[in-house]
Amino acid sequence: MTHFDTIQKGAQQMGAALSDDTIQRLVSYLAMLEKWNKAYNLTAIRDVEQMISLHLFDSLATLPYIQGEKIIDVGTGPGLPGMVLAICYPDKAFTLLDSNGKKTRFLTQVKMELDVANVTVANERVEKHPHQGEYDHVISRAFASIEDMINWTLPLPKQSGNFLAMKGVFPNEEIAALPKEVEVLSIDPLSVPSVQAERHMVVMARKG
Repeated sequence: MTHFDTIQKGAQQMGAALSDDTIQRLVSYLAMLEKWNKAYNLTAIRDVEQMISLHLFDSLATLPYIQGEKIIDVGTGPGLPGMVLAICYPDKAFTLLDSNGKKTRFLTQVKMELDVANVTVANERVEKHPHQGEYDHVISRAFASIEDMINWTLPLPKQSGNFLAMKGVFPNEEIAALPKEVEVLSIDPLSVPSVQAERHMVVMARKG
């Protein structure tokens, strides 16, 4: 089975309606990630098949949560989930933030080669990010704890916006440690094809 077929089948299993053109661009993104990874060590996962399930499908599982128009992916790394989401949602605006120059150089190259016009690459620390209070969604799969994510990204969403934290097992202790400024709206199990490990999406918002 080609990578195109694998992604198409997985997306269908997840209920994600992706066009052939979108799937082809995801295949091209993966090919670039595999190539750059050999030189720059962007992800510990080397095998493309594993990249598809552990990175790509994991990112696609967040598609239903992206309702707004302006999204920032904090600690995006090589574009997970931000670049994947941007390829799937060309009409929405994505900022991909990471302080690691190797990773943002890779993202700038992806943006250029694949013509992902709806992406802004920000090579900076999150606390220096100038666009505070502007985002519908602040998403991340990079933070060690949800508490860290909120503490670093609290000013970023607009009043009606939310925080989307991608986690593994149900994060009871992390929820208990959340700062008082935010409330949890939902914690949903994510179904990711060919991934046995638990995955959850924690949706949070600022109080008041």
